[in-house]
Amino acid sequence: MTDRISRRTLLASAAFIVPTFIAPHVPLDPTEPLTRRTTSGPASVPEATAAVAAVRSYGPNGTHWPANTPTLGSQVGKVIDVACDWAAIGKAIASVTDAQISAGVHIRIAPGTLKGFGSSSGSTPALKGFGRGTATKNILVSPKDGWGSVTIGDDVRLTNVKGVTFARINGRSVLLTDCSRTNWAHAKVSVNFRMTASSGIVRQCNAYEVVMADAKVDISDPLGYAAGSNAKITDSVWEGCYCAPVFRPEGASDHIDTLQMYGNGAYRGLTIRDSTLFGALNSALQLGGPKPEDPELGTPFLTLDHSILTAQVVAIQARYPLPAGAYAPKLGQAINGSGESGQLFAKDSYVFGSMYTTQWGTVENSFVAYSKAPANNKAVTGAWVYDPAMATVGAAWFDARTPTPTDAYLRSIWT
Repeated sequence: MTDRISRRTLLASAAFIVPTFIAPHVPLDPTEPLTRRTTSGPASVPEATAAVAAVRSYGPNGTHWPANTPTLGSQVGKVIDVACDWAAIGKAIASVTDAQISAGVHIRIAPGTLKGFGSSSGSTPALKGFGRGTATKNILVSPKDGWGSVTIGDDVRLTNVKGVTFARINGRSVLLTDCSRTNWAHAKVSVNFRMTASSGIVRQCNAYEVVMADAKVDISDPLGYAAGSNAKITDSVWEGCYCAPVFRPEGASDHIDTLQMYGNGAYRGLTIRDSTLFGALNSALQLGGPKPEDPELGTPFLTLDHSILTAQVVAIQARYPLPAGAYAPKLGQAINGSGESGQLFAKDSYVFGSMYTTQWGTVENSFVAYSKAPANNKAVTGAWVYDPAMATVGAAWFDARTPTPTDAYLRSIWT
């Protein structure tokens, strides 16, 4: 079990009975693809090609990519081939100038297995203090021979790495600490993936198509977004991500949330877009709550954009039968924790389960499997739509919208 900055002492749990589930009409996706701004560099330096659009989906489809990073296969100004070794990767990151990064830098890793030194808050970082994040683009680091050719052999932690995008590197457990403007993209993890702040303010630490594909029996939260004392994490995106459920072992007492926001420090500004999160025992999304000392109180705390969250009972019903040795869930909770009242936003999303009682800011074209949501989860603008017909939703509904991310599927979208 991995260490946590603050383990649940700040979180209020809400016990809801299993709600009636649903099958609402599917909201139409926007006719135009999701677009992003790109940032121009110095006039004297040619710019690397970056992604400008993504195809809307509920989970990975190969098109979600950070706008500040050259796309794989595009022409860049500098290519550096390195051994499958963290020291070689760090040396290559340190060797380039901002002008070179703006023209495009791609560090290509030879096939092999990178070492891991643990992913707890006290583990030795595999990389520490590399990158600056001052160029107009990020450095791209990815396998030379494509997805599946580089893996991380054990849990790994990266600390204070800035302005770097790590792509198509599979791992067991990955912890990004104090990594502003750093992205992890198009990667499969088997245990957990977390981004945290331990010192100062961390901004734009993002996940693009990070996938935990396989359900398992465990006591570890698969996804985390956290801040330690006197630190803050904000302005981060989890886009095109997917997480299978984690089932609690029989006899254990852990809550277990799929994506947990937590810590003694301030955390907010999280956007979950184009993603599917199947619930762990307690919930699919644990919001935690705001900190009185946060100077950004009154700004967006969480945005749920074109995504699906399910309670674990729905995960069992739709795709992942209860495994042997797992505790059978009694609750149908999808969202727990209050977040910041009036600073929660939802658009084109589905929540299959109950929600902690709190006020939302804006809710647009979003459906919930909880009859009390219209009264308990009112929004300043718009409203959650409850549809009792969702009781019929099963595997076919999910299969049509969010493909199971098998290795064959991931290979087809990431190559």
